[in-house]
Amino acid sequence: MDPQNPYQAYNQLPNSPQPNAGISRSILTQIRVISILLIVHGFMLLLVGSFYIVAAFFLPSVMAQNNQFQQQPNGPSADQMKSILWVTYGLMGSAGVLPGIIQVVAGIANLRLKGRGLGIVALISGLISAGTCYCAPTGIALAVYGLVIYFNDSASKAFGLGAQGKSFSEVEQYAS
Repeated sequence: MDPQNPYQAYNQLPNSPQPNAGISRSILTQIRVISILLIVHGFMLLLVGSFYIVAAFFLPSVMAQNNQFQQQPNGPSADQMKSILWVTYGLMGSAGVLPGIIQVVAGIANLRLKGRGLGIVALISGLISAGTCYCAPTGIALAVYGLVIYFNDSASKAFGLGAQGKSFSEVEQYAS
């Protein structure tokens, strides 16, 4: 018995999870849902970000060939407009591809209850997806939902067991 905790059961050994070890079965279900959502959202970000990166290389050239950059009085030249489009689409593509990669990797790891810190970073990096002007609502919703679950004490315990090498099904046995 731990002298710090007079309510600890006598038969519980330190660092050995017991059934009903303070892990909620509903939190485990939510971790699985968030992991799947991270993977799906990450692939969507990769798709949108890749589109923007391809557009960054082709769209300015196509627009210049069709003479769609008309010089306005005191406005930017055609070369300046090409540079502006290249940088804008490149940044928008980066705002999709980089968080997308992180989210897919974190989602796969979180399915096995590994990488809670990476999952938190992936959820926060999903907020960068606002730069794509496409995935912002889902990125914000996923971040709020995921962070509420991942900062839960029960989730912390579940990821701790996962870090000790327990599988998801083994951790479910300890859940109440």
